[in-house]
Amino acid sequence: CAKARERGMKLVVVDPIGNNAAAKADEWLPIRPGTDTAFGLGMLNVLLNEVKIYDAEFLKHHTNGAYLVGSNGKYARDSATGKTLLYDLSDGKTKTYDDPTLADPALEGEYEVEGQKARPAFEMLKARAAEYPAERVEEITTIPAEALRRIGREFGEAAQIGATINIDGVEVAYRPVCLNWCRGPQGHKHAWHHTWALQLV
Repeated sequence: CAKARERGMKLVVVDPIGNNAAAKADEWLPIRPGTDTAFGLGMLNVLLNEVKIYDAEFLKHHTNGAYLVGSNGKYARDSATGKTLLYDLSDGKTKTYDDPTLADPALEGEYEVEGQKARPAFEMLKARAAEYPAERVEEITTIPAEALRRIGREFGEAAQIGATINIDGVEVAYRPVCLNWCRGPQGHKHAWHHTWALQLV
């Protein structure tokens, strides 16, 4: 970590007390204890809805972000196979997740699937994150709205979406950014669930 700092890595610590990590950080953001979920959802809102920095190709092809969710809140499934469905923008058809002709899964929009309206899971995530604008997050966490927006933007820019790196002859996505949590977010009753919002970032 120290060598990475010498190469220009920025370390931001979000913690209610100025602990050892905060003492070594480039920036310390004091947070009201037990409000890490709101912080994570606020970061997501900045990334997905404000600055719109996310890896769409990864979401389309390597996550369930394009899976269609019906009005009942469950995945829309093919009636014959039970497999989850996606909407392919390349030809305007609904297909199963493993259809070999699937080329461009939709991440947003509303589609008709066997008589019901369905939306991609990613669009639903964006809508949920939108419930946490920076001003609301400031009221919950005490982290100033402008700081949350700046950190969210810096995090997204540091991710270098689209960049790749070659490791042992294999080209992989290059995302030199990380959100790591330790004991803090899980140090309260039921607080393990904080980590889900942080993991989504």
